[in-house]
Amino acid sequence: MSLSSQQVVSIPADSFDKLPPKPGVYILKNDKDVPVYVGKATSIRSRAAAHLHPRPDDPIGQALKDQIKSADYIATQTPIEALILENVLIKRHKPRYNIRLKDDKSYPYIKVTEELYPRVFVTRQIIDDGSRYFGPYGNVRAAKRSVKYLRRLFPLRSCTLPLDGVKEFKSCLDYNLGLCKAPCIFAVTKQEYDSDVKKFEMFLEGKLVQLSKEMYSEMWKASKAQEFEKASKIRNDIKSLETTALRQRIVFLNQREKDIITVARRGETTAVIIFQIREGKVIGREKFIIEGASPSTKDSEILSAFVKQHYSSARARISQLPEELVFPIPLEDSSEIELLLNSSGRRMKISNDSKSQENRELLKLAQENAQLVLAEEESKGEVQKRERLRGLKDLKEVIELGKIPRRIECFDISNIHGKEAVGAMTVFVDGFPMKSEYRKFKIKTVQGIDDYAMMAEMIGRRFRKLVEPEIGEGKKSSEPPDLVVIDGGKGHLNAALDEMHKDGIFGIPTISLAKKEEVVFVPKRALPIKLSRDSEALHILQHVRDEAHRFGITYHRKLRGREVTSSSLDEIEGIGETRKRNLLAHFGSINAIKNSSVDEISQVGSVSKKLAQVIQAYLNKS
Repeated sequence: MSLSSQQVVSIPADSFDKLPPKPGVYILKNDKDVPVYVGKATSIRSRAAAHLHPRPDDPIGQALKDQIKSADYIATQTPIEALILENVLIKRHKPRYNIRLKDDKSYPYIKVTEELYPRVFVTRQIIDDGSRYFGPYGNVRAAKRSVKYLRRLFPLRSCTLPLDGVKEFKSCLDYNLGLCKAPCIFAVTKQEYDSDVKKFEMFLEGKLVQLSKEMYSEMWKASKAQEFEKASKIRNDIKSLETTALRQRIVFLNQREKDIITVARRGETTAVIIFQIREGKVIGREKFIIEGASPSTKDSEILSAFVKQHYSSARARISQLPEELVFPIPLEDSSEIELLLNSSGRRMKISNDSKSQENRELLKLAQENAQLVLAEEESKGEVQKRERLRGLKDLKEVIELGKIPRRIECFDISNIHGKEAVGAMTVFVDGFPMKSEYRKFKIKTVQGIDDYAMMAEMIGRRFRKLVEPEIGEGKKSSEPPDLVVIDGGKGHLNAALDEMHKDGIFGIPTISLAKKEEVVFVPKRALPIKLSRDSEALHILQHVRDEAHRFGITYHRKLRGREVTSSSLDEIEGIGETRKRNLLAHFGSINAIKNSSVDEISQVGSVSKKLAQVIQAYLNKS
């Protein structure tokens, strides 16, 4: 199901009573037409309207209510379609008030490729190319350690040679070290190589008992064939595997493959833990941090949102999925989630701990680990704070400030040959980004390529409000910074200082950080400061500068994207973004709309016959 096949209809907040009482998905938007919440419902009308009347004791609901200005909706035929569509839209828009899986970390995986002679290596990139992925691992060293150990038992190649079973290549050092059986020189048969691939994967899947049985069988066959050296090697490999298996002390009689999933919360941090059980053994633990969960959000809502987003992801689709998902509490929409998870032919069951003593024990263990994860996150945050404070103190000494620069503002210009020029301001407080204070500027007074003039315009618009607040734009950033960082060289720094002094603003420490050389320019100092590459002060300046560059480039690309996607429909009164999107999705191009009849155009949702006549007349005018 694609979004282009769905009809998107927009309704203002004061007309929610006109929403249909049908199943589907609704998208609540703010006054800037930005999605702030995506939800599914069996009745779009009643569920969307409920957001306008939240409980008094629900602060998140109250905050969301103040944001709602309109709603888009897409009617669906069944609740499962709505569930799938809701998940797609949450991942696409990342609405502020939805519970979201913070899954931006790039975890290491062990990849076994889909080739004639499969390769094995560690990667952070998941591609749906038929390969198998095992993980994720807590760190890349653990993944590489596992690969190194297994390649000594089951020597698989890691090279990139295009082996086709016909052309012969030269063997490499791995062959001499016993880490590869060299299919490149046909030193191993295809059948023998595939057998090693199968064993390699069985180990990573946690099927140690089955793997051990197969290897014992191979050992006895080799012994009967009087291949005693081969039998001896297999025996040693089995001992090594059994020693590894003994380290796994948590063993259960039930051999069902399952994931045990629980949630833990402390302060503003919410974590979900997955214990992976394969062949009765705990073979791995995954941890995920959740965004958008407020203190009033129920655990069942968090777990429901998590399982929909995690197990329908590309990573999960190509991984070895379990037969059962076990939760500490019932999920309100568990039947719909089961349909979603099983929609591609898999069979997965959702259950809670009420019937199984074993599941209760596993959930207790998972909950204890979840609390440890929260403690780790808090500890990690404290370590980061201490590191940033050291860096700020170092920065104070290096550029001879009167006090530690707790609030740093950085400014950057982005444009292509002077077109769609924008400025970006990022704010760091105590060494960490304060994104609510970021500002973007569309350059208004400068024509052509003049970075210095653009920088001066942006600096003037930012700091003029300090002396004349009524001139400033908006309420943000009224607090003066302890340090201003300009992205650029001496010329950019002078342009910024000249503009500040012209407006009567003195005494705010201002420096610039030049790209490539990474040197710091300071006013009234002839030569720039060259900081060492491992300097904490330089790391903070680089972080501040790179964030400003990222923020500015994102805004610049957005403006360029608008220019590319603009069309003659934008000139027609009564055609907004939603109607334009519906028309282009329905007809495919402006020419197709132009060559269509009034009746055909009026069949598009929210386009009346009168408006269709206006559209056709405008597009066909000479």
